[in-house]
Amino acid sequence: MFGLFMKKLAVDTSAEEIRRTTTILEKNNVKYEIRTTRTRGSIGSAIDAQTYANANLAMYKGASPPSFIYTVYVKPKDFDRAKKLVKGSSS
Repeated sequence: MFGLFMKKLAVDTSAEEIRRTTTILEKNNVKYEIRTTRTRGSIGSAIDAQTYANANLAMYKGASPPSFIYTVYVKPKDFDRAKKLVKGSSS
């Protein structure tokens, strides 16, 4: 499906976390799309790093900024179900 009509379900810099998310979606027959973006140049990387650091301050203090950002999209009609599936499995 063309991504313009899809809804953002998850954004993460961890390939492992995105794989966990997509595995849950696959097991429940929810179609999804992944987009990978590379962090931008020095100004963009600084903004990305600050956002990332704010979200993960204690765990990643002093770590280098992420190189890739993974975004998972689902159809709008599947969004609520997908959100519950992924959130309910985050143990």
